[in-house]
Order: sequence, then structure tokens, then C-alpha cells
Amino acid sequence: MPASSAHHGVSANVAVTAMSRNRTEGGQPMDPAAFREAQHRHWDAAAVGWEQWSAFNDRADAHISARLVELAGVRPGSRVLDVAAGYGEPALTAARRAGPEGRVVATDLSAEMLASGRRRAAAAGLDTVEFLACGACSLDFPSASFDAAVSRWGIIFEPDPEAAARRVRGFLKPGARIAISSWGEPEEVPFLAIPMRTAMQRFGVAPPPPGTPGPLSRPTPAALGGLLEAAGFSDVAVERDAVTFVFDAPERFTAYVRAISAPIRAMVEQHAGEAQEEAWDAITQAAAEAAGGPGPVTLTNVVLLASGTAP
Repeated sequence: MPASSAHHGVSANVAVTAMSRNRTEGGQPMDPAAFREAQHRHWDAAAVGWEQWSAFNDRADAHISARLVELAGVRPGSRVLDVAAGYGEPALTAARRAGPEGRVVATDLSAEMLASGRRRAAAAGLDTVEFLACGACSLDFPSASFDAAVSRWGIIFEPDPEAAARRVRGFLKPGARIAISSWGEPEEVPFLAIPMRTAMQRFGVAPPPPGTPGPLSRPTPAALGGLLEAAGFSDVAVERDAVTFVFDAPERFTAYVRAISAPIRAMVEQHAGEAQEEAWDAITQAAAEAAGGPGPVTLTNVVLLASGTAP
């Protein structure tokens, strides 16, 4: 797959359905409110799958949560804001680090995802996490309320992530740190590129514009670091890491995508009857081809982590 087609074919992710509905015939930008509402519905629908696969995800990407918490300078007693926490990460990791004297506020626009986070926090015996259903653009806290902020593959889904990050900056104490993550270039993130490319080709979905909000919208150090710089953070630094997913078979990979990927589910479910199962079968076949056969599927994916300091 050429890099250029991969970028345009995958960068939208969660936005594919919303973009096709919200773009006018003249090619005008999407309506942010409608975009957020579409995300809300899609992630509510995927919440059950995220909870079912939470242990699998935690094994694969716990080190990313830990590194974000470290980059944000979370320490015992810290008050931490997690923007777009989803099913509770890195909020729960931050709560463990902040300890019983700390406090974590986990926010997300999906109440169903946060409900999963509450159950996971209760199971882990973490009673210092507050879950707040609210989109990043609507958060409202007193100035200097938090000692640190984190967002794992979260704030980059916001239609105006610079504005959201700027808003978060106002909630941080002077000198407090923020740490956020994104996935790398599409060709470096096969667990997303394979199913999205397959589904888009199968259904003839036109590529949305580069930079459309989603997990691949800030795929370079310059793009992700620039988000924080534009929001007024200083001492911005970006580093690379990786997450490796290992599936027993291509069918398990498809089951995973089907359970947790709100954007791909939304694209497939627009089509009736056999077309849906044929699309999932095509994704299974694409995964098998990537793995070189019907055995285990191992996919290593690049992650970018950016951090900065509030003035």
C-alpha cells in the first residue's frame, strides 16, 4: 500500500461516517457538533467490546499509560485530569501513582465507556477516580485545579484539539505537565490500517481530508508536538514507542476490530445483510495475508507521546 493512499484512507477513522454525512456538496468542513454526536453514538456502541477486551488491551499497552503518567509528572498526592479517558486509561494508572491522597478526574463524551471505567476502578479497589461525562471542548474547572493532565489517544479525536488543549492548560497549575499520545503514520500502524483500508476499498468510501480527527490525525512528531505548542505549552518534547498486539488467528483479530473499533463498525453497519459479513471476512483475509498464513497475527504499531509544561 503506498504511503500516500494509506494516509488518506485511514486518517479519518472515527470520522468516516460523520464526514460523509456532514460535508456539504460544496466540500465545506464538517459540523463539529454533529461530528461529536456521531462519535458519542459510535463509542457508546463500542463500550461493551472495550470492556470485554480490556485485559487484552492492558497487557499490550499498559506501558504507554505508565509512560504518559511519568511524562506528566504525576506523583503521590497529585490531582490529575484525564481527557477522553474512555474505559479508564490512563486514569487508573494515574490513580495508582497518585495514591490515596491523590485525585483523578476521568472525562469522556461517552457515558457508556465511562461506566466501564467505573466498574474497572471498583474492581481494582481505586476509589479516588471521579468519572465525568463531558467532551473535551466543554470541560469547565477552576483555574489551576490540576497538577497534571493526560490523554491517551483521546484529545486528537476532538475537531479542534488545539483549542481543547488550550482549555486544559487553563485548568493546570503553573509548571504542571501534560502528556498525550497518538498513533504514528498509517503504514506504521497495521492494526488500524489493515481493517480500515480493506473496508474502505470494499465499500468504495472516498478518502476524507488529511488531518480529520482520529487516532492517526497527528501521525508525526511535528504534528503532535505542534498541537501542544499551539495550545501554549512550553518545553514540548515528542518520543516514539510501540504497542504490539498478538492474536491467535486472523479470526481473532477481526473479532477484536469488530468489538472495539467504533469507526470501522460504523462503516460496515451502514450496509445491509451479507455485505457486512463479507466485509468482516475480507478483513480476516487481509490479516491472514499480512501474517503470511492462518496462524498467529502479530502487529507492532508505532506510538507517539508528546509532553509539555503549562506556563
